[in-house]
Amino acid sequence: MTRYLTAAVEQALWSILNLGVNLMLLRVATPEQYGTFAFWANVAFVLISFQNALTVTHLMVLPPGDDLHPERLPTERIMHGVTAIFLGFTAVAILAITLILHSSGQELGAPLAALFVPAFLIQQYFRFLSFSRGRPNDALRQTLAVLLSAIILLILGSRMRGSLTANTSLGLLGIAYGVVGLFAGAVAVRRQGLSFTRPVLSGFRDYLRPSGWLFLGVTSTEFLARFYAFAVAGAFGSVALASLTATQVLLRPIPLLAISWSQAARVDLVGHRDARRWRTFSGMIIAALIGGLAVAILWSGFVDLAWSWLARLAFRGKYLDDRGMVVLWGVSTALSLIQVVISTPMQVLKDYRALAIANTLASVVSVVGIQVCMRLFGPGGAIIGTSLGQFAGVLVTSAQLMVALREAQAATH
Repeated sequence: MTRYLTAAVEQALWSILNLGVNLMLLRVATPEQYGTFAFWANVAFVLISFQNALTVTHLMVLPPGDDLHPERLPTERIMHGVTAIFLGFTAVAILAITLILHSSGQELGAPLAALFVPAFLIQQYFRFLSFSRGRPNDALRQTLAVLLSAIILLILGSRMRGSLTANTSLGLLGIAYGVVGLFAGAVAVRRQGLSFTRPVLSGFRDYLRPSGWLFLGVTSTEFLARFYAFAVAGAFGSVALASLTATQVLLRPIPLLAISWSQAARVDLVGHRDARRWRTFSGMIIAALIGGLAVAILWSGFVDLAWSWLARLAFRGKYLDDRGMVVLWGVSTALSLIQVVISTPMQVLKDYRALAIANTLASVVSVVGIQVCMRLFGPGGAIIGTSLGQFAGVLVTSAQLMVALREAQAATH
């Protein structure tokens, strides 16, 4: 119970960090600048999923233990090395892209995104590593440190410059995430060592096949979850993306609640899986769905009813006319919560192939739906298209999970 409470507090702080940053920028930045920031933030979240597919998921299914745990140590050393290489390639690629955009005068040209994105990735890697080791307190300390340093840096930057541009905001946040991530990494690997030797990295070959299915799964999942941002930015510009993000930002605690449950519940789900306690395994999923959906409905209803007041309070009166998008986001975030809850046991059961197929189908529906609905309804149509893909994914994954559980129960008997 303590682990779940700690994970919930950590996720609450993570929500406050994300919500606070977005609310501050929505208040002090122009829609164009905020839209640019939102674009690169979405890029960072997409790359987090790629990173999770490459490395983090392989750590999350291991039994919890300290840094020298014999069942964890070989895998952790491999994943540390692969993550470092991934971060290096990411930094170089984003720097090249942002410099090209900046030199051509594009509004999305923010060179300090090359600092923010890798810094965000490294801190998130060691945050998830702490959860996989069964040490949510370490993750809590990291998130608290990022929260406090980000608040201080953004306030100082705002007072010194009078306003915050996307580039400045990305740079300041990059410092906050980078310092905390590097310190957490030094502590996490101090007794293991970070190795790029061939014997260590060649061990990743054993993970390539499941990583391939995971990569397909997360690629399709990110198309499902974030394609709307890139589609709207490309079709309507950063101002339209700012409107979509503003109406979504107050609903983000809903899927984050599901992620909090997922991080804490994996340890128990792995234990129930290994002990063949399938009834308890299923009961955890059902309870999470019922409780999560109740919270989602109540919170979405409150944000919708209080939108005029909230927009004046949080955004200085901007985005008042975008209330119609709030209900659409409410449906989408509820479906996102369901997706996280039912995907978690599929990952614990290591059925990556089935999950990848379901996510791929859902992403195809989403991409087509977004394109069609944007033509019919404008920027808000991207939310409808996203929800259509999410609904397809929920249906397919639910069916796969029920089949997987029936097969597991049959094998036990």
